[in-house]
Amino acid sequence: MSDNANTVLSSEHEPHEVRYDLYRGHPNMGLLPRVEMQQIMSDFLQGEEMMDSWGQCLNYGANAGSGRFRSALRSFLDKRTAGDDRGELPPSTPFGFENELFVTGGVSHGLELLCGVLTQPGDEVWVERPTYFLAPGIFKSNGLVVKSLPMMSDRSDRKEKRGGCIGQIDMERLTCMVEEEGMRPPKMIYIIPSYHNPTGRSMSVEERRTLATFASKHGVYLVADEVYHLLDWDQSSGDANTPSCTGKRPAGIVHFNDVSRNDSGCRDNEEVGCCISVSSFTKIWAPGIRLGWIDAPSFVVRKLENYGYIDSQGGVAPLMGRMMTHAIESGLLDRYLDKLKAEYAERHGLMCKMLEEEPRLTILAQDSPRAGGYFIWVAFPLEVNSADFLAYSLEHHGVKFMAGTRCDPFATDKGASGMAIQSCARLCFADLDRSELITAASTFIEAFRSFMTSIEYE
Repeated sequence: MSDNANTVLSSEHEPHEVRYDLYRGHPNMGLLPRVEMQQIMSDFLQGEEMMDSWGQCLNYGANAGSGRFRSALRSFLDKRTAGDDRGELPPSTPFGFENELFVTGGVSHGLELLCGVLTQPGDEVWVERPTYFLAPGIFKSNGLVVKSLPMMSDRSDRKEKRGGCIGQIDMERLTCMVEEEGMRPPKMIYIIPSYHNPTGRSMSVEERRTLATFASKHGVYLVADEVYHLLDWDQSSGDANTPSCTGKRPAGIVHFNDVSRNDSGCRDNEEVGCCISVSSFTKIWAPGIRLGWIDAPSFVVRKLENYGYIDSQGGVAPLMGRMMTHAIESGLLDRYLDKLKAEYAERHGLMCKMLEEEPRLTILAQDSPRAGGYFIWVAFPLEVNSADFLAYSLEHHGVKFMAGTRCDPFATDKGASGMAIQSCARLCFADLDRSELITAASTFIEAFRSFMTSIEYE
């Protein structure tokens, strides 16, 4: 499915022009690092010594990626996450094992590789509900059975608090299913713990540790899509780059591998650690460079290095890895990311303020001290079906957004979660120019008010 179409079909199959696209999860064209890339290419062409250094990356590379690139990337990640909240684990506490980086062509490529080395057709992968709408297709293409994690929104007694529980895993129920009811645990759990796509929610430190402990105990690979982890800001102050005492970002999932030190799980004792992170430069630099990484225990990286197609091709994107090494070492990436965070923080705040003007719209995750990512998840009154509203919005106002059901792999199974998701929508604030974004948000609100009037008189 392409996000680039400028027309869509209504339920009557009549095309409607998209005037304002709040659906597409792309970065704004004007914010892409074209000047920074020009600087990198200019540096590449200066001097024989530089040419010799860069020339090496035109050949085949190491299976896991260039050592220099991985070292630079590790330093960058360590610096940008130094203030993350690790709960009871001090930042200086050693884990007792080593996480390693493996270079990929992006998050989707990383998920594909992990499916290839860690799973077999017929294995189960449990995902959040809702989730990133294209991830289940990757798992199904590998012959995996996709099932829903138990969610807090499944509980009928939480209907009145649906804003706070949509996207939250029901850990009590998950533990009961496996440890008391005898349900076989999955091979893999896929989560988006930081600035979730689509809900914008972030898991707390305690939620991350509890889930990591469960995964370690039952031999489950816990795979976290952390593509938005570094693209965040302090929501209370609106300052994108100043650390907040009250809004520290929970640490990335690999930092919770320490639970494995006292838990051998169901796998070989040499395979210590169950938490795996997949991320990329897609959101913090540019999608077009097609470069990302897997951060995982050493035994996972060994499996990836020995994977047939990786072993044959000789590593992923050595030239682009060299470019991003230069971006990191020269400080270009840090400076660019700081600017990007500031811009998106302003866009997010601006759109939220506009949406708050309509009291029947509820912005989920708004009470969190930190925000991030590309999306705002909006809840409508329960009687509103977001797919019906989308069709109306397109026909009468030309505003496109993502209906909640598009993010629900189990939309045919309504239940409490399905009904809650059905009355929500995902809005992207990253793609449009700022002036267009203001007009789009205003028109979206106008469309909603008009739609509510229309259903009141049906």
